[in-house]
Amino acid sequence: MAIKLNKILKDILKDQKIDKLEKTKKDIMKMLGEKFYKNQITKMYLNNNKVVIEAKYIEAKTELNLIKKNSNMLIGLP
Repeated sequence: MAIKLNKILKDILKDQKIDKLEKTKKDIMKMLGEKFYKNQITKMYLNNNKVVIEAKYIEAKTELNLIKKNSNMLIGLP
């Protein structure tokens, strides 16, 4: 029963593409740290299959752009 529920939840997350947000969040936290994520990033959401990240300061946007350039993440910064 528990295995069936986990499989159903994973399918729902894949359909909603929430797993893409979680992967991006983990990548950012791994590269820049949890403190950076909590203090600098205000909002993260999907828009047309791209992860859009809103940051508080231009320095944070610059750091995210460097990560985006070095990896193959699809990130949009408004």
